[in-house]
Amino acid sequence: MVEVTGLALVLPWPDMRLMPNRKNGRHWGASQSAKEQARRDGRVAASIELGRRLFVGGGRIPVKVTFMSPDRRGRDLDNLLACIKPQIDGIAKALGVDDKRFRPLIIDDGLDPAKRGYLKIDVGEV
Repeated sequence: MVEVTGLALVLPWPDMRLMPNRKNGRHWGASQSAKEQARRDGRVAASIELGRRLFVGGGRIPVKVTFMSPDRRGRDLDNLLACIKPQIDGIAKALGVDDKRFRPLIIDDGLDPAKRGYLKIDVGEV
């Protein structure tokens, strides 16, 4: 079994139902399907990238998340980070690690020239 210490993942732009500022007191069930899909997206992307290799990361695992925005609208990075928790959970599950080991967590933003929006997540030493 080949060991790997880093992954570069590309995920779809987060569903707007997951944005904390958009929940406005709605019932938790209103966003449950979006959470499940996001968790699945993270798990599948990490599993595909990992393939048949074994992820090796001792102690802390550095993670860099880059939000490639579909437009020039200003967005709060802390809200964006909150809405991708399900993706992070899915990635951790695929790697077989606890997501509390994802430290340091670096957040950045950019603009997607194709105007679709996506997430670029680098896990470990890429």
